Amino acid sequence: MDSALTDLITDDRVVIRQRVNDWRQAITLAAEPLVSDGSVSRAYVRSMIRSVETYGPYIVLAPHTALAHARPDGEVYRQAMSLLTLSDPVTFGHEDNDPVSLVFCLAAVDSASHLAALQQFVSLVTDVTRLRLLVAARTVTELQRALRHGHGASTTSPTDTGSHRQRST
Repeated sequence: MDSALTDLITDDRVVIRQRVNDWRQAITLAAEPLVSDGSVSRAYVRSMIRSVETYGPYIVLAPHTALAHARPDGEVYRQAMSLLTLSDPVTFGHEDNDPVSLVFCLAAVDSASHLAALQQFVSLVTDVTRLRLLVAARTVTELQRALRHGHGASTTSPTDTGSHRQRST
């Protein structure tokens, strides 16, 4: 169903159920798969953090969900997206949508090529059931299933932190 979104959020760009100290660390950890696979530079990660420092928590677009991004400015080498799920939600300072459990990171090479994925992202973040499945996912497979269809992922409570953490490499 969400082919553009799932084409961008590949298994190796998913980090599951991690703990962070603050929103800066959340953005950094969410972007790490994109740095590792050569999609973006570390300067792009710093730009995403600076954007929130400058403009506030505008990236928290829906309840419990942030979409970290910045202008490419030559620091995005290919279109990609990553996703970090947090075992303990983090506060970005958004009045309505904090705390955040899902941190998506968008690497857009231009102002248009990622629009199909963004449309699917909007559809995803307005589907409360799918968001709960993403937060509850304990494996990359469960997370990808929730991204694609919203069915078959773990039914564990989104607030259950559990002891399983997985990072796809």
